[in-house]
Amino acid sequence: MSFIGLFAWSFGVAIGPVISPGPVSAAVVAEGARCGVRAGPLVALGHAVTELVMVLVLALGMGQALRHPTLSIAIGTLGGLVLLWIGGRMTWVAVRRRPQLPAVSDGSGVRAERSLVGLGIVTTLTNPFWYLWWVGVGGGYVLMTQQQGLAALAAFFLGHIAADFTWDTFLASVVGSGRRWFSDIVYQTLLVVCGLFLCYTGVRFLWASAGSFVG
Repeated sequence: MSFIGLFAWSFGVAIGPVISPGPVSAAVVAEGARCGVRAGPLVALGHAVTELVMVLVLALGMGQALRHPTLSIAIGTLGGLVLLWIGGRMTWVAVRRRPQLPAVSDGSGVRAERSLVGLGIVTTLTNPFWYLWWVGVGGGYVLMTQQQGLAALAAFFLGHIAADFTWDTFLASVVGSGRRWFSDIVYQTLLVVCGLFLCYTGVRFLWASAGSFVG
């Protein structure tokens, strides 16, 4: 896969979990109401710092271990199952529960004196889902991209954090504009599309792992 292709694929896989309500989104909404659009990229920057550390830990600390065929198959299988679970749950929630865009009150507990970059780091590290994603899905991508070289690993990381910066900046803009042009129905539809994409990616992970096992 080319650099651009891997970047786009990484962006597509990441955007689903990114747009789901969570601690980072709540922080962006809360601070966006006070600080405007700049809250989005600054919180995303803090989040990206933690992502970079995680990628480096996986790439450097697990580099040799991830090349073992048995572990490779296990990671691919786990990643596929996690993606199917995340995507399926996201689609089900969007269809059955019809979630709404986070409200400003969702982030009322965030202390205003914290720096926005630091806030991105704190809300990331206190989110259990973040660890689950990296153990189940991120490890598989690190394995795949490491085998293709440093440029591929960089493309994966840049595509991943681009999704964070895009959504967080967009969400801060929506809050600042009073949500006049982005309805809850549009948000729910976006969740369904992203959820189905994650399910598709999960099937590809499982298919590749099954092929490696048979081969």
